[in-house]
Amino acid sequence: MKYVRKITPVSSADGEGLESWLEDMALQGLYLKKFRPLFCTFTPGPAKKTRYRLEPFRLRLDDDLPRSMLELYQDFGWDYIDTVDNSMLIFSTQDLDAPELHTDPKLQSQRWKRLYRSARRGFVGNVAFLVLAVVLTALLLNDTPILNLLTTSAVPLLLFALYQLCALPAAWADVRNLSRLARRLEAGEPMDHHSPYSRRRLVPLLSFTLCILLIVLLILPRYILPFLGGDMRPVSQVSDFSPLSLAQVEGKGYRPYETENHDQSDYFNYSRKNHYLLCWNQWEVFQAGQPDLAGKLNWMQIDWYDIPAPLSFLSVPLANELLSKAMRLDEDIWWTDPEGGTWQISKHSDSRVNFLSTALKEGTLFQTAAVAIGDKVVLVRYTGHGELSGHLEDIIKMAEGKGP
Repeated sequence: MKYVRKITPVSSADGEGLESWLEDMALQGLYLKKFRPLFCTFTPGPAKKTRYRLEPFRLRLDDDLPRSMLELYQDFGWDYIDTVDNSMLIFSTQDLDAPELHTDPKLQSQRWKRLYRSARRGFVGNVAFLVLAVVLTALLLNDTPILNLLTTSAVPLLLFALYQLCALPAAWADVRNLSRLARRLEAGEPMDHHSPYSRRRLVPLLSFTLCILLIVLLILPRYILPFLGGDMRPVSQVSDFSPLSLAQVEGKGYRPYETENHDQSDYFNYSRKNHYLLCWNQWEVFQAGQPDLAGKLNWMQIDWYDIPAPLSFLSVPLANELLSKAMRLDEDIWWTDPEGGTWQISKHSDSRVNFLSTALKEGTLFQTAAVAIGDKVVLVRYTGHGELSGHLEDIIKMAEGKGP
């Protein structure tokens, strides 16, 4: 049998309006088969006046339909059609003389009150989700806001918070409609089964689509994109630029860390390409040498970021932020130093760059450099006996997508 699907234009919280809409559909020869908040499925047939009634009844996942209620409605000439959001049952009849089951509005108000309280709890839950999204976003952006904005779920989370905020007025309107109906019934005023209703048309569909998109965006950078990259590979396989060599910075006397197979990578010599929602290409390159006579391990890590062109204005603040973060020496076991010391920062001018600075910690082997050119940002962290300031040209070339 062929079915017809229509966008549901009336909120399920507007019980009187929903009944009126379904009756209007019947006058067009469309009889409800399946109710959904977005699309309702109808069975076409000859147009005939049909009465619809909503009965509040909360159904949990494993609950069966209330057999006694269905039998009671059937005895009065009403047929069960479907449920509404597992919170109401829909009945219909084409017998214009079929009696109403509810003749006492005050008694009927008890069921609608329970539905109102449930909607109110849902509204409070939406507010809680909004607060949670705001708090999580604030926590993500607390330490390094630009970096986390580009490489975490902060943006989708912020968009989700905005979506929740925009959805609150509609949710509150539903709570208010149910509250008004419950108060009217309690006051002895019967339901208006031919109430005018407002048509939302595409609003529910757009809202649902946006919600699904935001959920995907929340999941994508955290659980999907990391599987598209992140595998260790030899340093020689870096494709977007040629990394500065640790041997080149160390100079004479450098002893490379030896691996059994030069074509393989390990945690002392590797490259890793990562993908993020707002920074699709990000490289991490690590190189290490043999410890010196004092037992100090010589190593260098390069972090290379390719920011989307529309966000290139973030490159300079990102480079500055990365440099400041590097000087805190709290990244990992390779980049920590409990000893005191003062960082000496040098800013360098070059017409090709938007930002270029180097920093070294006096009395230690710790050095770092950051550069921003257009939509590219490079951070170099290094412990060794050379000087990063002597390789500014090589660092600039990496930001340009070139190499030494």
